Amino acid sequence: MSTQPDIETLAGAPAPVRKRGFGRKGRDNRRFPLFLVPVLIFYLLFFGYPLIRIFWQSVTDMGGNYTLDGYRMFFEEPAYWAVLGYTGLLGLITLTITLVAGYTVAYWLVRLEKTWAVILMAFVLIPFWSSGLVRTYAWLVILGRQGVLNTFLLDFGLIDTPIAFIGTNTAVVFALAYYLLPYMILSIYSVMNGIDRNLLLAARNLGASPFRAFRHVFFPLTRPGILAGSYMVFMLGIGMYITPAMLGGPNQTTLPLVIAIQINEAMDWTFAATLSVILLLVTGLMQLGANRFLDFERLWGGAR
Repeated sequence: MSTQPDIETLAGAPAPVRKRGFGRKGRDNRRFPLFLVPVLIFYLLFFGYPLIRIFWQSVTDMGGNYTLDGYRMFFEEPAYWAVLGYTGLLGLITLTITLVAGYTVAYWLVRLEKTWAVILMAFVLIPFWSSGLVRTYAWLVILGRQGVLNTFLLDFGLIDTPIAFIGTNTAVVFALAYYLLPYMILSIYSVMNGIDRNLLLAARNLGASPFRAFRHVFFPLTRPGILAGSYMVFMLGIGMYITPAMLGGPNQTTLPLVIAIQINEAMDWTFAATLSVILLLVTGLMQLGANRFLDFERLWGGAR
């Protein structure tokens, strides 16, 4: 007598029921990922707690009493509004320069052979290997009265006396653009490098001119890189401290500079915290507005 089970019996038998929570999917959904605990603790200690302290410091004086004098001083004094406006304008000008230059460089790199593109991309990354303070000092050497630029202009007879570049908007803007340009190049180049060149060939075969193929096919596909680079450059630009402090003058005062003055010279920690909170709120509101129009979930590769 055969001991093998009947095939019809096996076919009609109900499938075994897996207890909920013992499978991989159930286990992953029910258990908290413990490997995130160290990361959460780190962020709570070194980001969350200082942020809460800054908010608390902005509404309390040195004696620990509740006060809104810092916010009242900011909103009633037009000079602080002018500083905030100049900070935003500086970020926009820097963004414009880096966008034009970064897009041009990225487009040039993506059209080169891979070997040359890698070599030249290394030169783009070189500024990341040095300190921002060192890079700013380099601009002092270039733009100073006895610097490289003035010496060149004097030697060739283009000017009679040295030009005061330091302490001007030109020095601050171009130094910021130089500092932040790699962020724009890398953001745009990474997107350009992933575009299928056959799309441009197809557009040319359909009768489009090189300019129309670039405008209607290639350029729209680079939009994510443009938006990502613009976002990073602007946010980093309005929060920059070293470059305006070393290359600017009284007329190039930004909000981070005012915060440093309140801490180092005026010793007014409450007002410094107030300005920090205002700058944080402004950048946060700008990010929310940008997220509404730019859709950061898709921009950073997320899915809805």
